[in-house]
Amino acid sequence: MKVFKFGGASVKDAESVQNVKNIIKEFSDQKQLVVVVSAMGKTTNLIENIVVKFIKGDDYQQELDKLKSFHLDIAHELFKNQEASIFNQIEKIIYDLEVHLKLRYFSNDELYDQVVCYGELLSTHIISAYLNQEEVETKFLDARIYIQTDEYWREASVDWNWTTKMIKADLPDYLQNGIVVTQGFIGGTVNNKTTTLGREGSDYTAAIFAYCLDAETVCVWKDVPGIMSSDPRRIKEVEKFDELPYKYAAELTYFGASVIHPKTIRPLALKNIPLFVNSFVDPAAKGTAIGNFTDFPSTASVIFKGKQSLIRFEEKDYLNVSKGDLGVIFTECARLNLKVNMIKNSALSLSICVNHRQDKIDKLMNLFEDRFKIEMIKDLELVTIKNYKEDTINQLDLSLNDVYMRQYSKDTLQIVVNEGSL
Repeated sequence: MKVFKFGGASVKDAESVQNVKNIIKEFSDQKQLVVVVSAMGKTTNLIENIVVKFIKGDDYQQELDKLKSFHLDIAHELFKNQEASIFNQIEKIIYDLEVHLKLRYFSNDELYDQVVCYGELLSTHIISAYLNQEEVETKFLDARIYIQTDEYWREASVDWNWTTKMIKADLPDYLQNGIVVTQGFIGGTVNNKTTTLGREGSDYTAAIFAYCLDAETVCVWKDVPGIMSSDPRRIKEVEKFDELPYKYAAELTYFGASVIHPKTIRPLALKNIPLFVNSFVDPAAKGTAIGNFTDFPSTASVIFKGKQSLIRFEEKDYLNVSKGDLGVIFTECARLNLKVNMIKNSALSLSICVNHRQDKIDKLMNLFEDRFKIEMIKDLELVTIKNYKEDTINQLDLSLNDVYMRQYSKDTLQIVVNEGSL
């Protein structure tokens, strides 16, 4: 039993969807396969704009019309029968989206999760129907019923016991008859509310299904030839990794490598399920295998993580920053789900580099404004150099005057700089 995952770029238009069909036909036996699909192209960004406009009270009708026409146009190219039920299904999904926008929610984050899921629902309904038309028998599966989570909106935690029971109860029978097509990125609660697993979380969804079903392999189909040592758009000399140990891949994703979602590796490693990153542009080419390998790469890897902010807490009365102060700050960061990516402290101050979420940062700063002098700098980038060498640093054309924070360990250098300065 295998799991395939196709991201937004791999289903961005009708031609891409046809390519997905070809890959499924050529690289699977068309049974015992779970296909996890993201929203098409930049759909998630478009729905996020709709949510933002709705919250502000602005007119979002133009974006909603664009969302509907985008998916209807793809469907018109794909389906031979222009009266097929998929066209009514698309209309219904768009209508449901608009209804959910206007319901009452406790927070904007809860609203976000109830609405943004419609990108994945649109793509999977279209792809499932198209595969059936092309004589690839599929069953549409609503991931919200099977991936059970808590109610931590926008980055929910999976209830692994309940999720495993739900998936094992139904999917083995479904998989005997054909392919299961389901959504990435989304889950659900016992109260039938939709949750999301974190931006770009479809890789993680594939890992969840693989873990629960004891899959043979997971293959993530990307628009890149595999996992590269660095972003070739920003670093001249890069190489593709043919094999990576779970631990090394987990480190790269933790530092910000965008090819794989950070939560993907752990469930696969726990059951020793190999993960393959292959190119949907050249499906026959060898990509990158992530597994229980023992050889760690010595190649320098440069990882860029944008949308960072630096928060500096300084004692007002010139007393030392105590362990208690540090503990409370990190406790509140965890409670707000504000990810701390880098730390630097001195006798009088603590500086942390975090993923930028203005609403969460404001809450954190308000909590401690009476205790500390607090400064926040945004629009920063965290650059991590794994297996760093002097020539790698020279490629960055970096002046130490541009660095807000830097930190060395045995084989890793991290620096915080202005976004776009490198």
